[in-house]
Amino acid sequence: MLDRSVAPAAFPVEKVLFPKPLQYTLANGMEVWVISAGEQEVFKFELSTKAGAIHSSLAGLAGMTASLMKRGTSSRTAQQIHQDFDFFGAFWDIQASLDHGTFTVYGLSKHFNSLIPIVSEILQEASFPAEEVEKEIEIERQKTKLNWEKTSYSASQKFRAQVFPNDPYGRFTVAEDFDKLDRQVLINQYKLTWASQKPVIFLSGKISEAQIAYLDQTLGKINYSSSELPIPALSTASNPIKLREEKEGSVQSSIRYGLPAISRKDPDYFHFSVMNTVLGGYFGSRLQKNIREDKGFTYGISSSLAPYPRGGYWVVGTDVNGENVDATLTEIKKEITWLQHELIPQDELEIVQNYLMGSFTGELTQAFDIAEKVRVIQLDGLSPDFYDQFQDSIQNIQAQDIRDMAAKYLNLDLMHEVIVG
Repeated sequence: MLDRSVAPAAFPVEKVLFPKPLQYTLANGMEVWVISAGEQEVFKFELSTKAGAIHSSLAGLAGMTASLMKRGTSSRTAQQIHQDFDFFGAFWDIQASLDHGTFTVYGLSKHFNSLIPIVSEILQEASFPAEEVEKEIEIERQKTKLNWEKTSYSASQKFRAQVFPNDPYGRFTVAEDFDKLDRQVLINQYKLTWASQKPVIFLSGKISEAQIAYLDQTLGKINYSSSELPIPALSTASNPIKLREEKEGSVQSSIRYGLPAISRKDPDYFHFSVMNTVLGGYFGSRLQKNIREDKGFTYGISSSLAPYPRGGYWVVGTDVNGENVDATLTEIKKEITWLQHELIPQDELEIVQNYLMGSFTGELTQAFDIAEKVRVIQLDGLSPDFYDQFQDSIQNIQAQDIRDMAAKYLNLDLMHEVIVG
């Protein structure tokens, strides 16, 4: 009989070779990266282009342009577009991040040839109807006002602004910024980015050669004649800033504590990622055990690295009662200092290694998740074996490497500190 009082034996998670995508080039030079896997007749289409905030001159412009592309074309109204996608049971969205614009469609493989022409039409013929522009701007204005009432949102936005001053990465949007946006400004941004910049396509699911051929017959016919938009140089803060802002009526205070950090291209990225996991990157981290479990200051606390293509930042984030703000900051600094001076025990390191390896291998079970990693490799300009190197680094890292990363990068004298609440 099975003795349930004895835990089953645990074994290290073995390295899994990262799947290699197939690469195609359409007639117009557009690259298509394909992960064909799985038995379900479904697909994920993801088109990425240079239409992020770094390629816009105004706060909120990139996001509003992406949103309003969904509101009508030369031959379809907003309602017709949504009805057409709904008719084929597809989920779709268009968004702009800091670096890229992304057009995503999830659908059934049998409807692929019916959905791609709609995508093509939106990419080439978005019309930005005046009444839709006015309505969408007002909706976003009100959403922005509500977001700024949240201490967590306010702290995160202001932290990035401190870390990246005078840079699109640090630019945030307030309600008054929407006064600068009108139909012509949005059309100009659309023409400069979505309609002119050659995108990259990431296709995953159960993909056939016939679907690739159909992409060539549709999206492969679009003429992208404009030269590529330049990538602006990154501006980071030269001196750390401490900002405390009171928000009347707030029950809690949101803390953001961190500094500019590295991108995925940095040779230290892999070791930095493991160090971050030890400190605050998973539920069993040191920050969680100390500040959540031992002190009871918060329901959750984490540290994270945001590795954008142009450069990243590292931040600890949590929400606590106002009277616990200073004590929480003291404990955060204490944990960082310990990590900088003491070697972590081998059993703790092995737990983190197994956690990271298990999480990574779990993300390779579906074509959609694999395609997301392929997207990171291509858009960040990484080596094709990036995720194989990542696994090697996790398995071979030593306690000394963790201490070195904390000492090298987590300089307490350079930390920005933002508290809102």
